[in-house]
Amino acid sequence: MMVNILLFCYIFVCISLIVFNGFYVLETQFLRKKMKKETQKWQKDIEKQVQYLKDYQRISRKHQKHLRKKLKFVLQLLAYTNALDTFERETIIDYLKQTHMIWRELAVDYLKKNNMKKAYFAYVVSKYAVDCQNEYRPIIHTLILYLKDSTIYCHENVLKALCKLGNIQSIENALSIFNSEQWFHHRKLIADNLIHFQGDKNELMKVLWNHINDWNDNMMSAIVEFISRCHGAYEVEFLQYLQTSTTPLEVRLAIIRYFHTCTYEPVRNVLYSFLDKDMKEDEKLTIVAAFALDRYPGEKTVILLKNALHHHNWYVRYNAASSLKNLNVPYEELEDILNGQDNYARDILTYIYSRQEDI
Repeated sequence: MMVNILLFCYIFVCISLIVFNGFYVLETQFLRKKMKKETQKWQKDIEKQVQYLKDYQRISRKHQKHLRKKLKFVLQLLAYTNALDTFERETIIDYLKQTHMIWRELAVDYLKKNNMKKAYFAYVVSKYAVDCQNEYRPIIHTLILYLKDSTIYCHENVLKALCKLGNIQSIENALSIFNSEQWFHHRKLIADNLIHFQGDKNELMKVLWNHINDWNDNMMSAIVEFISRCHGAYEVEFLQYLQTSTTPLEVRLAIIRYFHTCTYEPVRNVLYSFLDKDMKEDEKLTIVAAFALDRYPGEKTVILLKNALHHHNWYVRYNAASSLKNLNVPYEELEDILNGQDNYARDILTYIYSRQEDI
């Protein structure tokens, strides 16, 4: 009897799953067709407005009203953005400039929606906002409000949108919230967004670097990476903080990477010191210094890198061998390593040189 009941339950569950999957497939097909139909409608509307704009120097009030009404719904917003994607950017740039008031109102509407919808709206702003900083300024405060009790996706898209809008104060405010709330956001994501900032990058660097003593290690290392990728002239300031042992480790590592991108002769001896066998500081500094030294050629550089091939840490050996290769040190000058007793040094050197087919 019990076996029959279990068998009946199993069959019931299987049938339920089949029925559920069937309805899911049908609903998906229905939504796909509906989305395609709505996208085509928006394409026609946008085409008409582009022509209307050429004739009357503005989009029609009827279209503005239609946008306000329809784009409050995320599926309509998705169809609308799909339609925008079918046009060349140059074709609709003037049209987009005319819609900034609609985005302002929609930002407030989406503030009341769930995190996923807020994240998508922020993404739309980051993608379709045009170079009209003053017109979009009212949206900024609303976007910053999106950060409260939201997800990492919302954080990321809000940061993208703020960088696209190009307002320095908004970036500073947003990152201050990240820092005070202790939200983790990977430094590469932060740096990637800051790279695409549409305003004055040099002024943004200055404002953000002023928080070196206020913000956490992750945030400041992201800012150093941003400055590095923009080739900002911060050699003197960075060298001072690199030499200070109280500077957080992640920030010092980011600064060393900066000096790999932006060479600065006075930093040479500091990098040498990190490869000193007697160095008592964190081993990560040795790893990154071995990587950075391929931009500082010289006899002592080669000697220290060859010594680093005997280091117990694999990453130090790997970076040292790579730097020797990047410095074009002839294979013949490394015979003392290749014929030596240290198998680990010989193996990593052979691997690096043979991998690049330059033996």
